[in-house]
Amino acid sequence: MRLGQLRRDWNDLAKEDPFWAALTESGKRGNRWSVSEFFSTGVAEVDRDMARIRELVPAMSRGAALDFGCGPGRLTVALARHFARATGVDISKTMVDLARAHCAEPQVDFVCSTRPNLKVFPDGSFDFVYSRITLQHIAPKFTKLYLREFVRVLSPGGVLSVQVPVAVHVGDPPDRLKFSIWPPTMVMRIKRHLRYHHPGWYGLAPKIHMYALPASEVLECLEAAGATLLQCEQTGHDDALNVTYVARKRGGP
Repeated sequence: MRLGQLRRDWNDLAKEDPFWAALTESGKRGNRWSVSEFFSTGVAEVDRDMARIRELVPAMSRGAALDFGCGPGRLTVALARHFARATGVDISKTMVDLARAHCAEPQVDFVCSTRPNLKVFPDGSFDFVYSRITLQHIAPKFTKLYLREFVRVLSPGGVLSVQVPVAVHVGDPPDRLKFSIWPPTMVMRIKRHLRYHHPGWYGLAPKIHMYALPASEVLECLEAAGATLLQCEQTGHDDALNVTYVARKRGGP
């Protein structure tokens, strides 16, 4: 799936039910998350992960953190409790606008990036890169690019903690209007019309796509980009197995 389609899907999901799209808890669909409850889950999750990372890298710098796939800012706001500055980046402008509306702290900012890289940030911009339940929605060819970018934007000695599925139970749905004898612009106009005015027609409602990437390929990307693996942690079960990778960029103290 192309990044343009991913962006459109998540813009639509952000308009319909943004908190559930970002954290698909049972019973919360239909805008049933309260704002306070939604953001409190981010605090608990980040506090738990940072405690583990402090054990692995006690001297990690606490200057700037990047939350990749920030959505409405659930984890970005929580990271600001542990770092002097926290930046959230997302492909969906609608999600980024929502995150800004829910966070007024001066040490937190949000950026929309629709490119298959993080060129919006210079080399060595962050001491920590964090990503949860995001890369599972991105096709593997782009995930590999982003993994290398995570290392690039880290300062020497910086740490990344990213979650990538190695098995998922949901495949990538087909693009039902991909092939046509009509001009591409006409096909796109039809798809957009159906998406917005008849979202249930022929499977054109915004989808949450799921992908997996073998651990060997993740480790190869990180190693080639200049990071050393510190820890792998598996969670889930056979048909929905996630791995959280903690790695450190080489060259630091």
